[in-house]
Amino acid sequence: MTQRQVLTLATSTPLTTLDADKMTKFGRLNNTIEGLYQTNRDGQTQLALAKRVQLNATKTTYTFKLWQDSRWSNGDTITAQDFVYAWRRALAPQTKAPEADLFLGIKNARQILAGDLPATQLGVHAKGRFTLVVTLDHPMVELPQRLAYPIFGPQNQRVATKWGAKYATQPKYQVYAGPFMVSSHGNTAKHWHLIPNPYYWDRKHVYLTRINVNVYHNQAQEWQDYQQGRLDEVRLQSKTDVKSAETQTTYTARPYSKMILITYRHHSSTSIPSQLLRQTTTRLAISHAVNRQALGRNTYGKSSLPAQGIVPAGLSRGLRGTTDFAASQPDQTALTYQPKVARQQWRQALKKVHRHRITLTLSYLDTTHGRLVATQLQKQLMTTLPGLTVRLKQRAQHLNGHSSPLNGDLNLNTQQAQYADPLAMLALFTTTNSANTTRWHNRDYDRLVAQASNATAFNTQRWRTLLKADGILMREQGVTPLFQPASTYLMNPHLNGVRFNTVGTLSNFKEAYFAR
Repeated sequence: MTQRQVLTLATSTPLTTLDADKMTKFGRLNNTIEGLYQTNRDGQTQLALAKRVQLNATKTTYTFKLWQDSRWSNGDTITAQDFVYAWRRALAPQTKAPEADLFLGIKNARQILAGDLPATQLGVHAKGRFTLVVTLDHPMVELPQRLAYPIFGPQNQRVATKWGAKYATQPKYQVYAGPFMVSSHGNTAKHWHLIPNPYYWDRKHVYLTRINVNVYHNQAQEWQDYQQGRLDEVRLQSKTDVKSAETQTTYTARPYSKMILITYRHHSSTSIPSQLLRQTTTRLAISHAVNRQALGRNTYGKSSLPAQGIVPAGLSRGLRGTTDFAASQPDQTALTYQPKVARQQWRQALKKVHRHRITLTLSYLDTTHGRLVATQLQKQLMTTLPGLTVRLKQRAQHLNGHSSPLNGDLNLNTQQAQYADPLAMLALFTTTNSANTTRWHNRDYDRLVAQASNATAFNTQRWRTLLKADGILMREQGVTPLFQPASTYLMNPHLNGVRFNTVGTLSNFKEAYFAR
């Protein structure tokens, strides 16, 4: 290892909150959080703050025994009550974390989110200081994968109570259970940094002495700092940058379990665009008009993968670990580029609303990649579908990952899997899920997703049930998956030991180090 173990990274957003219940993206802060489970290098879950777990016969109660020597960054002992407090707080009406739907399946979570029960009725309680009992509404074989996500980490109730409204608003008002903590000193609007947590249980395997995070609003400046050695990685944003960097030894493409897709606004009964988009034929025409391979290649680069269904490649494999769910998805023909079929279906759909021409708005997130995908998609749709005019419509990206409501007839959106199971994507499009902004619904689809969610084991029957659900979503094009992007970077070749995840949170620097 080199003598200097300081990592410097870039971000586009300043540090505005350290409250896990207010974030939709954890980014670098993932390295300050740890829960009952963590994701290992193979993408599988392993116990972290829990040393063992026991299930009851019906697989509806998990009893976790915590390590008794795990401590917060201020020296406090991490207890079962810290988990109880954190989970109840995430669902409480005054908090209601953006990703609170992940708690569905834990006893009473649905009723709590609906406002019918108080958060104290959530199926989690402490049995002594170091025993945590989690009770479910039904078996959830994917629960360990879910619990590795940062929102299920503990929160220090004593610290939260002490600081009240100030809690987690600044580094000095927060404590941490992960390998790093946010320093309380030297932070500005353009810079913040992490230092090792002195009480972390596995601190002997934490090698970096500091992680600097610098805020950039100018990509040219970011490039210059990387080239002059002031940054250890730079993300490649434009198609030109990706193409010029692909042959360099420091180039890396990191696939991630997320999908760029089109959602549709069709819940208005009087709007002609809504009447058009309510037709399955219309949505299939749009899907067949998209050349997904060209769209991904011309925006994110050749490492991006055309969608085979709603579930991204590499997210989940079969019982013997050989079959990727993405490759097994049925009705992939609904996603193939067939311009002749698209034109035929489009004319048929227009005829039903008594139109020869129509204008639709395409909403996109105001980012470099968002604009690029929108303009490329606009060109493809207008070239292939006769009588269609597509007008682009921006929507803003807010702090902490929140974005403005979807406001177009067609909406470019990105959905990511927070845990390694097909259900992580398929459950998003059930009738009652808050992520289902398109309001598409299908009773058979809901039934199949519920059936898979209630399964007691990862078996062939569950696998087939999930495939059937995916087939319904694709045949009806409830949403239209486009491609799975890969984030591309140039990276300091001396940096080793970083764990780049394909699901959940993106990167883990716990065991990272620099070597000559």
